[in-house]
Amino acid sequence: MVLSQWIAGSLEEAGFLKLVLDHVSDCLVAVDTSGTIVLINQPYCRLLGGEADDFIGRHITEVVGPQTKLHLVARGEGSHVGYPLKVRGHQLITRQVPVLQDGRIIGAVGMALFSDFGALKRTFRRVAQAELAMPEGKHWRSRFSMRDIVGEGELMNAYRNSLAVVAGHDLPVLISGETGSGKELAAHAIHANSSRSEGPFVWINCASIPSELIEAELFGYEGGAFTGARSRGKLGKFELASGGTLFLDEIGDMPLHLQGSLLRVLQTNEMVRVGGTTPVAVNARVVCATNQSLPELARAGRFRQDLYYRLSVLPISVPSLRERDDIEFLAGQLLIRIGERLGSETRNLSRRELASLGAYRWPGNVRELENVLTRFIVTGQLSVLPAHAPSRPEAEKASGLLKQRIQSQTATEIRAALEKTGGNKRQAAGLLGISRGHLHRLMKEQASDPNQARD
Repeated sequence: MVLSQWIAGSLEEAGFLKLVLDHVSDCLVAVDTSGTIVLINQPYCRLLGGEADDFIGRHITEVVGPQTKLHLVARGEGSHVGYPLKVRGHQLITRQVPVLQDGRIIGAVGMALFSDFGALKRTFRRVAQAELAMPEGKHWRSRFSMRDIVGEGELMNAYRNSLAVVAGHDLPVLISGETGSGKELAAHAIHANSSRSEGPFVWINCASIPSELIEAELFGYEGGAFTGARSRGKLGKFELASGGTLFLDEIGDMPLHLQGSLLRVLQTNEMVRVGGTTPVAVNARVVCATNQSLPELARAGRFRQDLYYRLSVLPISVPSLRERDDIEFLAGQLLIRIGERLGSETRNLSRRELASLGAYRWPGNVRELENVLTRFIVTGQLSVLPAHAPSRPEAEKASGLLKQRIQSQTATEIRAALEKTGGNKRQAAGLLGISRGHLHRLMKEQASDPNQARD
């Protein structure tokens, strides 16, 4: 520990240095290249609720929390000035810089730029009003927890256990699963079970935002960065999620040209706003979800393989409803919840109706089941299902025929839109109410589908 040896080099000098630092009103802490605390002054000790001996020799993340970057700065990974840090309920703005000796990094020092917490709060209010500070993200909160993942049996117990394990590690997470299976619920549960649970939970659907706008949504922009931009600029989702979790839903639909920018953020914990020139520190855990096969997309050249490997450090697979053997239990619990939400008396399912639920394939998974049960409470009938639900092979055949009809109708609408716009795909996408990227994917799928009906 080079920095600690340097500090202890002269007892007289070290004693004088400690005396000076203890009289400084600002919080100050120093770490060596391993992130171990080697010096801390009394103001910081009072904030942490202990004495210097309680903290010296411990890793900075253990004392301050995982949101600090001081241990990374000590390894030579940049510096952070004006970095927001929440310590024991106090919101600080800090400066975290490396300590150099003969041009070599021997550690890092972190200090609060504010010592008077009342002044700090007043400054935060003024800066927030000017849209220059990190907002607290009070409007971006997780709404669900592990308790909301309903299910019983070995499969669901193992699934919940895997979510709990993943939540305990501050690393990227990739959640895969079919539509309606509960991927977003899993993301909420991971955040709620993590050390970042008090921070914001910010989400963005990569498939629902036009490709030309998603960069500004993710990274924010400087004032006047482009036509129509706010004069004071706007914070992006990464900054809004500072200290918490950023949930990127439908990550497989992220434009290819932005995937490199996302990869760099994950590697460096820094980003640059659209129209900006100065790197901005990023302190958000990234959780992604997809109903597509990212390895297949990577092989097709539609998803970066290096980004896939970076995101899939902690993979989670959400069980589909047809894999589960607890549909009777799940339906009973959902009926109770739906009844409470609607203020209606809970209805009970007959054995025949339960058998129908068990025989159905549930292409829409839990979301579809919840819709069916909601209609059941309102109407008293499982109207979406036939009286005798088709066998699974029959249901698959019917589902295939329905898919062909939908694809045929979609192809007809696409051709009509392209004809109306003279082949302009951007304008055609606008007429259809979808992004240009979505239109491109539909056209590509139709071109590669041998069963696709053609005029």
